[in-house]
Amino acid sequence: MPPAGTAIARAPRTQQQRRDGTRRALLDATVESLIQVGFARTTTLEVQRRASASRGALLHHFPSKAELLVAAVDHLAEMRAAELKVLAANLPDGRSRTDAVLDLLWQCFSGTFFQVAMELRTAARTDPELRPVLVAAERALRDRIVAQARKLFGKDVADHPGMDRAIDFTLQFMIGAAMTAELHKDEIRLDSLVEDFKALFPTVLTNAAATPKRRTTPRSERTNKVAK
Repeated sequence: MPPAGTAIARAPRTQQQRRDGTRRALLDATVESLIQVGFARTTTLEVQRRASASRGALLHHFPSKAELLVAAVDHLAEMRAAELKVLAANLPDGRSRTDAVLDLLWQCFSGTFFQVAMELRTAARTDPELRPVLVAAERALRDRIVAQARKLFGKDVADHPGMDRAIDFTLQFMIGAAMTAELHKDEIRLDSLVEDFKALFPTVLTNAAATPKRRTTPRSERTNKVAK
């Protein structure tokens, strides 16, 4: 060790490291702003201020606000995926493993990640620039979740013919439950419903495999026919 009071020389950061640091600062600032002040007040200027970044730096990484916002969701998803990978090392075997994985998935629908996702979903309904970018990002995220779920569940569940459909069903259930949890703050009731779903999951898998894929008419078209 160097003597006390001696400065330790550090190698200067490379240009790529500086760029990566700026990008992460912008994404962290975007997440912070969305949580603290909401979508409407999360402007590019607000993000620049929070990240202490220049206009040129922001535009270099994110040419549009929509790309910045969606990248923030992806940023959170990557961090959550890394956490799940660490937690997966301690998963039990057998049926208890399936329950543990469902618990991990449910955790994804609470806290910062879900709050930011819901903030952007609400905004995308009426924002023609944000909507297509967010839809594409969510489809890619769904594929990543399914791929990671296959690894987490283990071979028996991963190889089940109803796996993909069962995970889609699971995600839709958890999104709805998490939205209710955000509004009503009734954690006990929601946790009880999640426990019920865990008990039903084997049946969901079986039924998902047995149910043929149906070609359905889009809801908008069905509504128009009824209206006529």
